[in-house]
Amino acid sequence: MLIVDDHPIVLEGTKNLFQENEDIIVDTESDATHVIQRIKNKPYDIYLIDINMPLENGINLARNIKAIQSNASIILYTGDEITDYYPLILERKIEGILAKTASKEQILRTVRAIVNGEIVLPQNFLDFLDNKFRLQDAKLDIHLNEKEKKILRLIAEGHTNKAIAIELNIPQRTTERYLTQLFSLLNVDSRTDAVNLAERMNLL
Repeated sequence: MLIVDDHPIVLEGTKNLFQENEDIIVDTESDATHVIQRIKNKPYDIYLIDINMPLENGINLARNIKAIQSNASIILYTGDEITDYYPLILERKIEGILAKTASKEQILRTVRAIVNGEIVLPQNFLDFLDNKFRLQDAKLDIHLNEKEKKILRLIAEGHTNKAIAIELNIPQRTTERYLTQLFSLLNVDSRTDAVNLAERMNLL
């Protein structure tokens, strides 16, 4: 396994987690720009990569590793919110994601599972999948007409109900009725939620 992290203390500390496990041979690299040339001569079975590195971020590095070693197993290692990177697992860009606050047992369990062709995921990954599929199902059922799309765009631009009414040349009361119908169609309760949902579903 190769651990890639630009912080020497974190790099050494992570390596030490595996020192009692003789079946896992660990090398380290602090400069992400050296990894590709290095693995051309010595590929690894698994890569534990910090996401936030100044010279090359972990996501780009993972993509470059996969380009020359398609069977490589990659775990991203981050201090950020790990749910932000769940889509990369679905896209098969990475095999796992770990928080830097993960315990030694969690890290070892994840590494061993991935080596054995398994995946260990946090429980809230199921919530991510549920929300994703709900969104896909909802997208199939939502069909906006041109007026509704225009209202959404005007909301996204920050127009008030009065401004929308002037833009559409309709009474403000009619605008409010359209907004109520639109919120009901999108199953949201506010302008912000409507815009966020529309952006995620490419409705704007």
